[in-house]
Amino acid sequence: MLRVLDRHAIGQLLRTKGVDAWGVAGNEPRLPGAPELRTAIVMLMRVDPLVLQALGSGPTQDYEREYVRLNIALDDAASTLADVLRVHGHAAEQVQATSSAGNGHHPFPHKTAATRAGLGWIGKTALFVSQDFGPGVRLATVFTDLALPPGEPVHEGRCGTCRDCVDVCPAGCGRDVTWRAGMPRDELFDAAACRHQMTLFRTVDAEICGICIAACPQGRR
Repeated sequence: MLRVLDRHAIGQLLRTKGVDAWGVAGNEPRLPGAPELRTAIVMLMRVDPLVLQALGSGPTQDYEREYVRLNIALDDAASTLADVLRVHGHAAEQVQATSSAGNGHHPFPHKTAATRAGLGWIGKTALFVSQDFGPGVRLATVFTDLALPPGEPVHEGRCGTCRDCVDVCPAGCGRDVTWRAGMPRDELFDAAACRHQMTLFRTVDAEICGICIAACPQGRR
């Protein structure tokens, strides 16, 4: 049991749960779909680099298994953190790594919270790009009323002239536009073309094909 719940203690807890990086975002203005709690704690786990190397032609069964594994691990880490926050007398609400978008509901944009926490930016095919690990990551978020110092938000993409993800996309989803905070997704990325491309990969049931993830030089550093 943690005696004091501060940023250092939270970092120690998340490391024991396998979280590779985490950050804090203020929830003002309120993030889309977020509860009315002041602080968002965003956590990140990286995809196994060996799995990413095999994604040059599309998703693999190893990638699908890794995707599921990371979602389960992130949800466990987020649940543990939320429980600890509540034990210390704070409100806490967990947002799972992957949430349903059925019945007109839009899933919570973890990547928006992550950019506000200073963990990275949005790339040219609308992927969250971690400054440490590139786009091969999964995210989850816990909201709380615990006051924590927020990170420095990232307001603009840092891909520069690189367009590797745009060039490699078989559906031509990327528009080679630099992301800016608040930009409508359609200005950056053709989501319908991406969804159609996913229907062509019949061997796996993955959320994203992974070709653009594998192409990103930020993830291969």
